[in-house]
Amino acid sequence: MNDVVMCPKCSNKLRRGYIFSSRRICWSQSADSIFFDYGSEELIGDSFLKVRKIPALRCEECNIVIFEHK
Repeated sequence: MNDVVMCPKCSNKLRRGYIFSSRRICWSQSADSIFFDYGSEELIGDSFLKVRKIPALRCEECNIVIFEHK
């Protein structure tokens, strides 16, 4: 897959790679700080033994990362 993908914000070329975390990655529409993520939408679950890597696109200029979840 060598298709060039451009950043939706600045139109620079996006760099292919992977996003990963040993913890969950969750989504919230609120910017408020929380103590627990109970009730948040889980995009990527906890890892068990092996960390799962998700293909992603990154703009090094804008610091935007794009990835598909679930």
